Amino acid sequence: MKLYYLFGWILAATIVPAAHANMSVYPMAVDMNDQGEGSVRVISRTNEVQYIKSTVLSISGRNTPQEKEIEAPVGGATGLVVMPPKFALPAGSSKMVRLVSMEPVQEETTWRVKFEAVPQLDDEAVADKSVKTQLTLNLIWGVLVSVPPAHPQLKMSLQSAGQIRNDGNQRFKILKIGLCKKSQTEKDCVWQEVNQNIYPRASFTPKNILNYDKVVIQYWDWIGKSTNKKDFAIR
Repeated sequence: MKLYYLFGWILAATIVPAAHANMSVYPMAVDMNDQGEGSVRVISRTNEVQYIKSTVLSISGRNTPQEKEIEAPVGGATGLVVMPPKFALPAGSSKMVRLVSMEPVQEETTWRVKFEAVPQLDDEAVADKSVKTQLTLNLIWGVLVSVPPAHPQLKMSLQSAGQIRNDGNQRFKILKIGLCKKSQTEKDCVWQEVNQNIYPRASFTPKNILNYDKVVIQYWDWIGKSTNKKDFAIR
C-alpha cells in the first residue's frame, strides 16, 4: 500500500486530525539547557508496534528568505546527536529520546529533528519490497531544536533606516513595540504586536518608525527566561 508522507509540523494540525496519527511527539520545540542537552517524548497512537527512525537537519538563515535545511551526517562527532537514533515503539507506549549537542557553540544554532515510522529498523529491510506495512498514514514530525551559545550575549541596536538589529549571539523575541513622540508617556505610544524571533545578524523594521521620536521594545530572553524592555531615540 502506498505511503503518504506528510510534514507533521505543517499539516498535522490543519489537515489530519491528531487522533488519526500513528504517533505524536512532544514538545515540538526544544530549547536546550546550558549543558547542551534536551529531550522529547515519542508517543504511540496505535495498537501496532512501530519502528521509529530519526533524521537530523541543520538550519541556516533562520527566519530569512535564505533559510535552508541540510541533512547532517549520521554519527558525526560534532553537531546534534539523537539517542537512540532508531527504536521500536510498542503499542500504546512512549519513549523518551535525548538530544545532545556534541560541542559548545559560539552562536546559537538551530536544528530540526525528524521522527518517522518505517517498516523496519534495518535500512536494507526497508528497501525489501516483500516487507509489508499496515501504515496508511505516516506523519513526519519535525522538532525544532535550539542550542544556546557557551557565552550568551543579548545585544540589539537601532539602525539609521529604522531596523532593530540583533548584534548578539543569541535570538530574542520581540513581543511588542511602542512608537512614541517626545511628549508622550509609554502608555500613550502607538503599540504594535510583533511576537517574532530575531536571530543573530537579523533585523526587524517596525511600520512607520521614522515618523516618531522614540521606540520602546518589549522582548523575551529565552536563555535568561525573562521579559525585558529597551528603548532607543529615533532622532
